[in-house]
Amino acid sequence: MKKIIALLLCVTFILSLAGCTQKSDDVTVGQLNADKIENVSINMNGDVFDDKFLTFIANSTEDNYMVSPLSFRYALGLLLAGAEGETKTELLSALGVKDEAEWTAYCTKFNGFVKRFYQQLDDEIKEFNTYKADFGLGAKAPFRALRVANSIWKREDIEKDFTSEYKEKIAANYGAEYCSFTPQNAVKKINDWASRKTEKMIPKLLPDDYDTTNLAVVLMNALYFKDSWSEPFEKSATISDDFNTRSGKKVKKDFMRKTERLSYYGDENTQIVILPMDGGVSMAFVLGDRENLGEKISKCEQRTVKLKIPKMDMETSFENKELMAFLAQNGVSRAFDPNSADFSAMIDHNIWVDDIIQKTKIKTDEEGVEAAAVTAIMMKDEAMVIDPNEPVEFNADRPFSFYIYTTCDDVTAILFAGEVVE
Repeated sequence: MKKIIALLLCVTFILSLAGCTQKSDDVTVGQLNADKIENVSINMNGDVFDDKFLTFIANSTEDNYMVSPLSFRYALGLLLAGAEGETKTELLSALGVKDEAEWTAYCTKFNGFVKRFYQQLDDEIKEFNTYKADFGLGAKAPFRALRVANSIWKREDIEKDFTSEYKEKIAANYGAEYCSFTPQNAVKKINDWASRKTEKMIPKLLPDDYDTTNLAVVLMNALYFKDSWSEPFEKSATISDDFNTRSGKKVKKDFMRKTERLSYYGDENTQIVILPMDGGVSMAFVLGDRENLGEKISKCEQRTVKLKIPKMDMETSFENKELMAFLAQNGVSRAFDPNSADFSAMIDHNIWVDDIIQKTKIKTDEEGVEAAAVTAIMMKDEAMVIDPNEPVEFNADRPFSFYIYTTCDDVTAILFAGEVVE
């Protein structure tokens, strides 16, 4: 089973919704709403970083989990922007890009998608307000959220500031906030920032007893997403039923049900169904064999699907240096070494990566999805011993994977991905 999971997670979804193949200026809101369910054009390419990262995570855990490749990508962008020499060369190789420009171009494209996401939402709100009477009594104004926040933190007693070149880079590519901390208030301030940026979905990134000794610089990303299914589930159709876990046990879950025309693929070994949401984001569910997944995805067609999927309320923490181990497995060592790390493009102060933490949370219900992630790269300025290698019926009543992604206007990004196995 684990090999099968790895096969799935070594493939990156790049699916293009038909309404997103044109610039938003060329398509009216009404056209988007009419077309986004019936016309789904599907392609598949692989992203080197996402492929490697998701495969590593799948091989590192046996339980339910969720991870955000996109949040990790932004935090690594803040790190890469400050690296020099062999430290930078190792990072570029591990991330699977030829230069920093290639990495930042990905983030810049996603920043553009976020802008268009809200432009479309504004258009929908204007349309709603103009024709409110036509929407029926009790109709709610459109609402969804997709927020990316970045911040860079420096200990107050470090005299040197971030270099002007570094500030210019992150302003242009990441729009990061500048924050300061002391060893005494670092945990509270970092947790408060994470909570604010994720609408309290992740209220505590760091435990109260997190060791802030010699913590010098912190690089952070927060990702928050909330959206509605294009066609919601009826609450009255939700039932409690058995979910068959990977270990063979049966546990009760609340299953949402509906019958709808959706993008679907099925053969004797695999089933795939894609649920569209508003604003150009979708959620894909996969059951069974993931071999040749890209080819199977490309064969998805509109079918009437009798759908049954469990609600999710799940949070995951990677706080035992798993993300450092991923980078180490892919050739990064200097960034973790006090004697060889070179982040002089960031600050004229001897710092290195001591820890990388990510927390994620997802909730799904009959109306839609809410998900959040925070990633923090913790950098110290005093030598420590570091071990970077430390350790057509669709019925999702057995282990499944999920992905929340977008590909609008050539922006291809996996916001969140995970598995439910227990």
